[in-house]
Amino acid sequence: MGGNNPLVVWDSKDIHSAALIAVQSAFMSAGQRCTGARRLIVEEGKHEELVQAIAKIADRLIVDHPHATPAPFMGPVIDNEAADRLQEAFLDLMGRGGRAIRRLDRKSDDRPFLTPAIIDVTGVSNRTDSELFGPILQIVRVPDFDAAIAEANATRYGLAASLVGGSPELYDRFWANVRAGVINWNKPTNGAPSNAPFGGIGLSGNHRPSAYYAADYCAYPVTSSEAEQPRASIGVGLRDPQLANEIEG
Repeated sequence: MGGNNPLVVWDSKDIHSAALIAVQSAFMSAGQRCTGARRLIVEEGKHEELVQAIAKIADRLIVDHPHATPAPFMGPVIDNEAADRLQEAFLDLMGRGGRAIRRLDRKSDDRPFLTPAIIDVTGVSNRTDSELFGPILQIVRVPDFDAAIAEANATRYGLAASLVGGSPELYDRFWANVRAGVINWNKPTNGAPSNAPFGGIGLSGNHRPSAYYAADYCAYPVTSSEAEQPRASIGVGLRDPQLANEIEG
């Protein structure tokens, strides 16, 4: 049920709120949510203020164990092996032309605590369509909204997608054309409620919603006949009791 989930920010009038939504989408649970935003898609030439705001918030995020004081925003990734893989993936993106805005740093080599990372991968050709299950947000700059939708759909996955900003008409266009099972507007990608359908397409599911609707495909039809009191009789096919006794005698 993974996802290489896109978060598109377009014509947002509230940059601070858009930045907060991006941070929540990408870094909540140290990026270890299947609905976490992996790609931030922004309009070329209108992205700098937003990216700067995201970076400033990311700098303030506390990374520590759950009982630390002050309380952390995010803890470690699952184990050291996962942390190693994420560091290798980040270095690979940089080696292929990615521009690090906030590096993926590790507080201690023997513990899987990673700082939130932001990297512009617009110039990286043949980007790997993989789920980097950790606190790495990749930025992709595009020239127009059609390109934003095309970039959002440039994945084998199809779990979650969000649009921040824009008009109701623009969201209708986004909702109708983006391939995902959970599509939000002005909300984080990882805000799917458990009492609503949940699932996706491609490598993110099988087009069948789960959560509240899981019973619809985990069950089978059953017919019941009911009565308040048991009543029964057999009118055909029984021997006469007297004849039955004579045969037995």
